[in-house]
Amino acid sequence: MKTILTTLFATAIAAVATAQRPDEALIRVKYNFSHMTDTNKRQNFFKETMMVTAGKNASVFSSYDNALYAEETKAALEQQSREQVGVATPTFKMPPRKKATSRAAVYYYANEHKLFIQEQLGAMYLVERDADKIDWKITLETQQIEGINCKKATAHYRGRNWIVWFSEDLPFATGPWILVGLPGLIIQAHDDRKEVMFEFAGLEKIENKQKKSAKKIGEEHDMKGFLGSSDSLTKNLIELPDKAIRATPEEIKKLREAMKKDPQGFIKTQMAAMGFGGLTPISTGQRTTPPPAEIMNNPIDKSKP
Repeated sequence: MKTILTTLFATAIAAVATAQRPDEALIRVKYNFSHMTDTNKRQNFFKETMMVTAGKNASVFSSYDNALYAEETKAALEQQSREQVGVATPTFKMPPRKKATSRAAVYYYANEHKLFIQEQLGAMYLVERDADKIDWKITLETQQIEGINCKKATAHYRGRNWIVWFSEDLPFATGPWILVGLPGLIIQAHDDRKEVMFEFAGLEKIENKQKKSAKKIGEEHDMKGFLGSSDSLTKNLIELPDKAIRATPEEIKKLREAMKKDPQGFIKTQMAAMGFGGLTPISTGQRTTPPPAEIMNNPIDKSKP
């Protein structure tokens, strides 16, 4: 594990340098996400509120629930930081998570047809790859979803038969997960078995306002790359995380295996490698809900071996 981390941090700790420029965020759509993760318990669905934030070229798909938790965490850590001014070795306690949420994100750049998968494994990692060209079949069927004019499209993609409703009135070639490439924003999507569903839960226009932020805890301890961004609901730019570490899918797999084998040692090694060795490991607090079931025999991407 130490070798993996040392190699990654030595080669990629600097800010991610790409040709992908920041894009102004124009719209945000929320989805009620439902996923049958275990086919042996078909009545049980993992549920989470997700969102797509879109601009003219770029978009990002992420967890709305996790963004709310990040804001709560930011406020709590800033308060603790103020209370420990002058303390040589401050300690921090994160508020407990009320529910399991996804900390991954998918950035899509339509003009370049590129995807960047953000993985939060202690530190933040970024995997780049070309977006798939999905063979969408646009039908003649139409309907209105909450007053939005939509067209129906279908595709067999990543082992599932997808049915989506998109709106050409919202000219953003993006949607939930990695369902992209239609001439309009995907408002609703599900597979033909309804094992995976993204149901429309609201849409808002993002105001172009530049807000001055107070001093963040990350400015003092440079922990943004470790904790992730906490301003995804307030910033009006879509841009790749500047503290992300470039990695390959194979490296991510090895990191996941290392984390599963020794969670505490994994986090401690990551903190030390990022220069946080003098800080006391962050407490996750007492859980208020049990962790999600580990059984996953029905991934969204069924093309994976």
